[in-house]
Amino acid sequence: MNFADRQTWENYDKDKQVTRRAEVIRGLIPSDTGNILDAGCGSGIVTHLLCQDFPVTAIDISETALEYLQCPHQVASVTSIPYPDASFDLVNSNEVLEHLSDDDLKTAIAEFKRCAKRYILISVPHQEQLQRLLVLCANCNTQQHPYGHLQSFTQQRMEQLLEPDFYLKRYLVFGRSQRDYNPLLLNFRQRFLGQWYTPDEDYRCISCGSAEFKTRQNPLTKAVNGINLLTMRQRPYWMFTLFVRKGSKT
Repeated sequence: MNFADRQTWENYDKDKQVTRRAEVIRGLIPSDTGNILDAGCGSGIVTHLLCQDFPVTAIDISETALEYLQCPHQVASVTSIPYPDASFDLVNSNEVLEHLSDDDLKTAIAEFKRCAKRYILISVPHQEQLQRLLVLCANCNTQQHPYGHLQSFTQQRMEQLLEPDFYLKRYLVFGRSQRDYNPLLLNFRQRFLGQWYTPDEDYRCISCGSAEFKTRQNPLTKAVNGINLLTMRQRPYWMFTLFVRKGSKT
């Protein structure tokens, strides 16, 4: 995804999934919350809903995305939040952490802890199987995740990232269903049968800019996909976690 491209944000919620997620996030925010930092706000779909009930400040690395904001905001990264310690009752991070490297993830979590007086609310994909969504460029053979995801999260991993300063108060999985792929079948389908994930039509290779990707289908790939369909269960796509600072009144 090109976060500097205006088209990215104009089409960002075309299926209204972000709007559905925003409503869930609003329902998880404690009623005694004062001000909120929306860290990595994008074009502000979630932010604008929260602004109806709370004073909200927003940050994002994309100047283009921030042009859509109607609340106080500035260009900044979640790895370097430009506000003093304990500036906000709640820090909200919605679909941000999965895009970060290991080092940036640790730094961002530390920044959330520093800025949050009482609560941290995080939304990420739920146990995403990153390999299942890999695409393979037909021009330069670069493997890549079409949405730029680098991290996968479970409830346990999220708790480990936030401890010892915060404890988990609410946990919720929600949204459209996704089905994992048996790892052995997935490796066989990708490596030997040449079928990889099909990206959106406007996606371009991060290495060479090509729009051609290997998405081969034949009777054998269909058979493998059918076996996986029968053997792997579905689960919700999103995970929401509300953390509370230890020792704070709730």
